[in-house]
Amino acid sequence: MTPPVPSYIERRSEPREPANIRARVMHGKDLALWADCVIRDLSPSGAKIELSHFYKLPPRFVLLRFDIGVAFEVVLKWRRADLAGMAFEARHELEGDVQPHLAKVREAWLALKPR
Repeated sequence: MTPPVPSYIERRSEPREPANIRARVMHGKDLALWADCVIRDLSPSGAKIELSHFYKLPPRFVLLRFDIGVAFEVVLKWRRADLAGMAFEARHELEGDVQPHLAKVREAWLALKPR
């Protein structure tokens, strides 16, 4: 028996895996604007997050994954209600030294990372 054909056209280059990961979006001057969110699915090239629709996302921002100490520079691809999809442009490990523009992201991660 063949599996059912989805009623939508898959446009992603890589499949996404379901997730439930604490994260934070950060943007603005010195990345001073932020909101906590949940990553709902993830692939090597992008993610879908859940974040209140009242929070306006800019076209580009940083997504901080608390669990592994990684910051992604992302481009917003779509937004529907409390969900948003994004493509990753760059990945930055936060364990050691970071580029100056990511210093506030590293500070947030060090203060809130899981122990």
